[in-house]
Amino acid sequence: MNSWDDAAPRGRPAGFSGDWRGSKPSFDDPMSWALPVLRVAGISVRVHLFFLAFVLAMIARAASVGGDVSFGLMPTVIGLCALFLVVLLHEFGHCIACRAVGGRADEILLWPLGGLASCAPPERPSAHLWTAVGGPLVNVGFIAVLTPLIGFSSGQWLGLAVPDPFDLGGMVQRADIGGVVWKPLTGSEGGEIAAWVDLSVLLLNYVAWALLLFNLIPMFPLDGGRIMQALLWKRHGYARSMRIACRSGLVGAVILGVFALASDSTTMLAIALFGGVVCFTTARQVELERDYLGFEPDPAELAAMEEDLDPAPPTTRERGSSGGRGSAAAEADAEIDAILEKIAKHGIGSLTAAEREALSRATERRRGSGRDDAGDRT
Repeated sequence: MNSWDDAAPRGRPAGFSGDWRGSKPSFDDPMSWALPVLRVAGISVRVHLFFLAFVLAMIARAASVGGDVSFGLMPTVIGLCALFLVVLLHEFGHCIACRAVGGRADEILLWPLGGLASCAPPERPSAHLWTAVGGPLVNVGFIAVLTPLIGFSSGQWLGLAVPDPFDLGGMVQRADIGGVVWKPLTGSEGGEIAAWVDLSVLLLNYVAWALLLFNLIPMFPLDGGRIMQALLWKRHGYARSMRIACRSGLVGAVILGVFALASDSTTMLAIALFGGVVCFTTARQVELERDYLGFEPDPAELAAMEEDLDPAPPTTRERGSSGGRGSAAAEADAEIDAILEKIAKHGIGSLTAAEREALSRATERRRGSGRDDAGDRT
């Protein structure tokens, strides 16, 4: 899972339920209840206190069950380590992809529902698409190495090398622990160390497959939903693509919630509720922007408008040669510059009716200029 708010004012770090990126722990913001654990390539990793509580609860539950190889303490610890590693590298994949397309990504939060990467890609569909794809590509890398290793070593492909994400216990119980990977590679008879090596490989492969399939569900804000929105953005525009992604996400959240209740999965139910809330609030934010501005804004247009503004003041000669018309254009640019700065600091909802009208006129002028340029090229 990733987290970057497409509808948020540019320049403001994104995060669900408040601005958690770089924030200090605050009682009023549960998303800030996290501890920094490491920093790599300028990317800070924080672990939420609820994630630590989840890990301790799983370990305590496993310790109470006993030492069975499928559900005992050691297999649980190995499984949690595999989950931590895959989720962490998955989020690093989003951050690296975001930076590769010219965006900003500098923090990762690990919490019980997965990972959240604070990414701010450039406001164009291709940049958002690659940022969303970066995470699943990490899972594909794990699978490309581990699945053939398990399949060729054991001769068991379906159910083992390609696991059933809904039957983890059955997969472990059916596997010849200590002889799946270790024995074919070394020719040894296995043993306790071989059993733990086999179990680690199997669980790492299982987690990579399960998270890949889950994240590719076309449900916003999962990777699949973001990929779908980025693909639709270029053809249908930002606002409509977000509506489609959010509506698809709401349907997916309902289906996932029903499945979670039927299978008695608390974690899956929490993910369904989280996804449904994010889809609803994002859709409302898109509608509110349209209501405030009187037209449907596209972040790419706002970014391009700001880039077109020249911050350097004109020279005396330029002012003299441009005359009144140039002065009027400079004043209009300055007005739009002030409006964009206000949006960045206080959000679109802070604009007055006159400011919304000015921004709407500037956007229409830019769209008209783009059409004229396209006509000239043809």
